[in-house]
Amino acid sequence: MKKLINFSLYDAGNSVFPMLVLSAFTSSYFVNHVAADEQLGTALWQLTIGLAGIVIAILMPYIGNKADNMLNGRQRLLRLFSFICIFTIGLFYFVLPTQNYVLIALIIVFFGSVTYEASNSLYNSIMKDCSSDDLTLSSGLGFGTGFLGGTIILALLLVTLVLPTQNIFGISMDNYLHLRFAHIILACWFLVFCIPLLYFSKFDQRPSISSTKISQKVKNLLWDKGLTNIGRYLLARMLYMDGLIIVSTSIGIFGTSVMGLSIGQILIVGIIANIAGAIGCYLIGAVFKDDKKTVIITLLMLSLIVIAISINQDPRAFMILTVAGTFFAGPLQSSSRVIMAKLIPNETQGLGFGMFTFSGKATAFIGPVCAAALTFLFSQRLGFAFSIVLLLSGMLLMLKVSYKQIKN
Repeated sequence: MKKLINFSLYDAGNSVFPMLVLSAFTSSYFVNHVAADEQLGTALWQLTIGLAGIVIAILMPYIGNKADNMLNGRQRLLRLFSFICIFTIGLFYFVLPTQNYVLIALIIVFFGSVTYEASNSLYNSIMKDCSSDDLTLSSGLGFGTGFLGGTIILALLLVTLVLPTQNIFGISMDNYLHLRFAHIILACWFLVFCIPLLYFSKFDQRPSISSTKISQKVKNLLWDKGLTNIGRYLLARMLYMDGLIIVSTSIGIFGTSVMGLSIGQILIVGIIANIAGAIGCYLIGAVFKDDKKTVIITLLMLSLIVIAISINQDPRAFMILTVAGTFFAGPLQSSSRVIMAKLIPNETQGLGFGMFTFSGKATAFIGPVCAAALTFLFSQRLGFAFSIVLLLSGMLLMLKVSYKQIKN
């Protein structure tokens, strides 16, 4: 139980990167105050995230395999990449609201994205060692706590820095210093909540020494006279995660630049959405135990919601749809990692989740790059709507994944 609590607390900390840095807060600051214009800023932000996805897709199977082959390697490497990611979050404090800092901001988000994905993959690889017998519920508790952590820190930022005309710290609003200082708070938040798992949870991971080359390990995992069940699952996830990346990294920008919401309003929507995401993870994790069905249903619901957002003109409807989408996005990701954890043996969880990350990032550049191109050439609505194609394609391929072959 102690490990499960610490596992969940880590999610409360690291959730600030995808929720606030990539989606709601930092992305909006970059697009509205650093980049030359909103359309170009959106395209550059999405392109950078896509490039980071290519890098981590190449590296993560090797990192995961290395973690399997070291004594407590998953926890040790998790510490390393977590601390680097925390450092990059803090660096946004130095990004001033001028075009001279566009390249610096993009470099920071590039390295932050790479180290976040590496740490998150290693975090997933220790889930079995931290959870109870009910892996679906344990994963849901972790994801739900992550959403609640995001809710609390969003509320703190609103009350202390964003909404007040005179913030409680007395920080000047010149050059948006109060918004930049928020990144110091985010970095400290991540640091505090990752400590229990990284230093006060004991693991007994023995090195999984093997003479088999990693290329052969990957082949055995994915191919046996055709795609293995794992191979089919990872191909499906590759597609729907590309779509989810577009949605998660663009929703904050879409809200400010298309729907005309302020950063403060985006943060309020984020708070409500995070609560909905936590409820979704807790509820579906506790009640629904067929993770394949959960993935298929949530993908269908997300696709319908993205269609509605793309054609919607009402800011209030946008807020409601964003909250509804988050309710389904949490369980989608929670059930996805449960499926992977059950498919692979304990001794190769690092490599397995390295390939899990690969499936989510190997073609991650396609989604953001296509969305960026459609945004640049046509409109942000069309770029955002491109995610529907990927979400539905992944859903259709999930129908061919045999859940019965998954080992508990």
